[in-house]
Amino acid sequence: MNADREYLAAGLALGTLADAEMLEALDLEAADPDFAEAVASFHETLGLLAETDDAVAPSAETSAAILNIPRQHQQAVPERAAHTADAAQAETAHASTPDSKAPDATTPSSKSPSSTAHDTASPARRRRPSTALFALAASTLLLISAVLAGALINQQQDTSQIEDSLTVAEAERERAERLLSASDLAFIEAEVTVGGQLNLAYSVSEQMLHLTPHDMPELDEDQTMQLWLIDEEGPRSAGLMTGASTELLTDLPMTQDMTFGVTVEPAGGSEEPTSDPVVLADL
Repeated sequence: MNADREYLAAGLALGTLADAEMLEALDLEAADPDFAEAVASFHETLGLLAETDDAVAPSAETSAAILNIPRQHQQAVPERAAHTADAAQAETAHASTPDSKAPDATTPSSKSPSSTAHDTASPARRRRPSTALFALAASTLLLISAVLAGALINQQQDTSQIEDSLTVAEAERERAERLLSASDLAFIEAEVTVGGQLNLAYSVSEQMLHLTPHDMPELDEDQTMQLWLIDEEGPRSAGLMTGASTELLTDLPMTQDMTFGVTVEPAGGSEEPTSDPVVLADL
């Protein structure tokens, strides 16, 4: 595919063509299978780039600077043409002086009209591919800058998430150290009536309770396990647990001679127990 068509195909995929070029590109896409395949290839490449990172638009200054590249190139061509014309006029004026020889009227011109037309047309034919390549490069630079900006934003977000995770982990470590260093730290191994075992580590002074389930059965989606602290006034909810992972509960209203219990409740929990406890342990 020549440079003109490659420029139109890339511009159609990027959406950077002027109105007239866009119409030309759409006509080619409908009539020329090779051109349509090239457009599809550009679309596929852009899609792969878009999948790597969320694209973020570059700043207005960056866009203006990149898009100005083709215009600067186009302005440079007329300036070179004007310079060439001035040089030709100076050479003609020099030839018209008395010292110069007038050309023989019978001598054929060294350049035929077709040759002159060919030389005149050549710069125009060269200019379009060069301009097309500059425009394609500008569009590509815009796309790359957007992808790189997206990658930078994602990297910053990933760093922030890692910092948050480390902060949470550090807080959990500090709470675990408080529990393990408590002077009244106690342990209980409680059998679960529906199967499995629940290990408790707790401290009344620190108001903390750590639960470690072992081989406890999975509940239906509409059920959950609810924790209770039971005293003379009755049961008080201490939260929910999955039965599949450890739980560290803090700031519990724990007192001496309380009873810890677990019941199976509807999803979301209940204000008071609605079933017989599957775990009971005196604290």
